[in-house]
Amino acid sequence: MLGMAAGLKRAVFHLHRTQVYVPRNRRIAEGLASQIGRASSVLDVGCGDGSTAAEVALKVGATQVLGVEVQLRPERCIEVRKFNGRLLPFADRSFDAVTVADVLHHASDPQALLSECIRVCRACVVVKDHFAFGPLSEKLLLWLDKAGNASASVPVRGTYFHPARWTEIVAKAGARMAALDWPFEVHHLPWRWLMPSELQFVARLEPLRGSQP
Repeated sequence: MLGMAAGLKRAVFHLHRTQVYVPRNRRIAEGLASQIGRASSVLDVGCGDGSTAAEVALKVGATQVLGVEVQLRPERCIEVRKFNGRLLPFADRSFDAVTVADVLHHASDPQALLSECIRVCRACVVVKDHFAFGPLSEKLLLWLDKAGNASASVPVRGTYFHPARWTEIVAKAGARMAALDWPFEVHHLPWRWLMPSELQFVARLEPLRGSQP
């Protein structure tokens, strides 16, 4: 019985990876890259195995791509450094672009982490995350978040952003929202029925520090 349960669990994780995770990451990479444009260096915060960052780097023409992660994975597609989930171990304006894909809602302090991303970028921070519009959408996001992160044992905090709260966080981080791709289509049918595009967004943020070098 235990062997059967373990086999079923592996089959479910495999189905999720091939039918949901891989196609999702491909579309997220396209969304991030379209907001970046061109960049010579990219930092991906909370990069996982780095596969999304590697694809983004190819699309934007970056010759330097680096990731940071709280939990280092055994298999990685790019160079990944460990960090504490809040402070980025880089000098100000170290990277042309910083990407943060489905990470801020896992952070213990999303405001502080976003401020750090703005600090180390030269041109932009591109964020992929979720909008919540009330209790029902929050519960749906929480349930799907737990299911999607179960295999990687990623802590799920259930911190999702109402649009007004998101605008406030961006302003406090010292940035302006230069572009917003919303609703953002992450999943094709039938998965989109479960995770509507209206709950997904990609935003390009630009630092409010003028044209100083």
